[in-house]
Amino acid sequence: MRRAIRLPSRRPSRWCAACAAESISRARRREKSAAAMPARVELAAVMAEPLQPRPAAPPFEPPAVPSLITESSRRILWIVGLYRAVCGALLLGAALFFDLRALSIAVPNAFVTAAGLYFLYGLLTLWWVQRDAPLLPLPALLLSLLVGDLFFLAMLISSGGAAGGPLSILLFPQLAASGWLMRTQVAFFHAALASSVLLALDGWRLLQGVIAGAQLFQTGLVGFGYFATVGIALALGRYAKASEDLAAQRGIDVANLEQVNRLIIQDMQDGVLVVDLNGVVRGHNAQVTRLLGGFGRMRGGMRLAEFSSTLHDYWRRWQEDFAEALPPFKVDTTQRLLRVRLVRIGAGLNGGTLIYLEDLGRAQSEAQQMKLAAMGRLTASIAHEIRNPLSAINQASQLLEEDGAVAPEGERLLSMIRNNAKRIDRIVGEVLQLNRRDRQQPEVVPMIDFMTSLVEEIVQAEAIPPRGVVMQVPDDLLVIFDRGHLNQIVWNLVRNAWQHCQKKESSIRILARPGYMGDAVILELNDDGQGIPAELRGQIFEPFFTTRPGGTGLGLYIARELADANGAALELLPKGPGAHFRITMKRALSPAEK
Repeated sequence: MRRAIRLPSRRPSRWCAACAAESISRARRREKSAAAMPARVELAAVMAEPLQPRPAAPPFEPPAVPSLITESSRRILWIVGLYRAVCGALLLGAALFFDLRALSIAVPNAFVTAAGLYFLYGLLTLWWVQRDAPLLPLPALLLSLLVGDLFFLAMLISSGGAAGGPLSILLFPQLAASGWLMRTQVAFFHAALASSVLLALDGWRLLQGVIAGAQLFQTGLVGFGYFATVGIALALGRYAKASEDLAAQRGIDVANLEQVNRLIIQDMQDGVLVVDLNGVVRGHNAQVTRLLGGFGRMRGGMRLAEFSSTLHDYWRRWQEDFAEALPPFKVDTTQRLLRVRLVRIGAGLNGGTLIYLEDLGRAQSEAQQMKLAAMGRLTASIAHEIRNPLSAINQASQLLEEDGAVAPEGERLLSMIRNNAKRIDRIVGEVLQLNRRDRQQPEVVPMIDFMTSLVEEIVQAEAIPPRGVVMQVPDDLLVIFDRGHLNQIVWNLVRNAWQHCQKKESSIRILARPGYMGDAVILELNDDGQGIPAELRGQIFEPFFTTRPGGTGLGLYIARELADANGAALELLPKGPGAHFRITMKRALSPAEK
């Protein structure tokens, strides 16, 4: 059975549309009320909070009154005290040597007494401000001095009668000092106190008929002058204080900047010299002594020619022609190739010269250091594999020699095997030492004890006669050095010297002495051999350079590297006969120094 489906009519459709529109409007009103709810909650929270008053502007705080007495304040007080004593002396002299009746002094005896007391008071205050003992605080001291001045001047004015009125001008220096030193409005109290006391005194004298009314008006004008004097001195004192503070701050800034510049210059890789118009070196950094090889003898105040004759010649040429190109030059003592750059400092004819020394061989040396360090690491990694076969070869050659199984003509071959094995072992050992440059352990080494034991050990190990090495070392010399490094350096130099000397008594001489400035120790070693040819002097410190058959060419190079690692310098001096080496080391003043 089919159910009939009834279609909706159009009227209900219009009713449903109206209901839908009304529901949409209600939803929009709910969204608006929900959006407004947080604002109402925030407003209610703000209204619920207690109202806090706005922070009031900070009250005016006058500048603090200075309480400490500085040297400048003491000097001003001394000047005022001297002025007071001089005024007292003049008044006392006038009272003693002139006719006070002729000067219209009302009570001469009282005036003489007051003048004498005022003079003694001036001497007392002059002595008081010169004492090293702490004085009163500055405000209390100034007020005390003013009260004393007012007391004695009041006595002088009262005893002087009508002629004592002009004595009030004696207070101007004291009031000026109060304004200058206190630098606050409190100084006006001193002017008010002085004006009030003098006006009260003149008012009392006017009532007694001692003075006329015009004198009271003049005293009022003097009181106005007191205020003007204090005001001007106060303004000038504040201006002077601001200038002093600014100058002190500028001085601190300049000192800090100078210290920063000094640290930067000292850490520069280039050498820096400051030369004045007369060719005198006013300052230099540590790199100059390293580049020029003048450890222990270079100091400020020396002439540039004493530092380097070549530099002095370059400086004179540059003074004549600023545009002249100066070629690099090589230093004989250090064998360094340096490029010179000169810069004018200062204005006008009074300016000096700044000289920069750039080591052109530094980049090449750094590359060589990297190469040798890499070689050292490589050698360290394979040293074990190399030395094991070497030890086997040496042992086999010794066994063959002991067994006597080798024919007499084969003995020479065994000797060649042993010698070359030892040479290879020595080369590996010296290359391994390239890695020891940065492993120094500096300590305070007494030179006399160290050198005595070391020379005895070298003499025994190298088969040197006892008198072959002569040593002269003071007992009180202490150096800061790695003991093992110093041992290796000296041993290398002594061995080389013995190989090239005449092998007689005193063929090798070792001399130690303090440096010129007292902060270094100089150790010199020379022999009586033929010396090093001039054309080879620049190569002896290069790695793998040797003139001796069988040598590795690393001994002097490693010695110089170890010296540099310990802050020392190893150099070949252009002296004769023989080779003359010098080591400049840091000196220790006490055994506990590091």
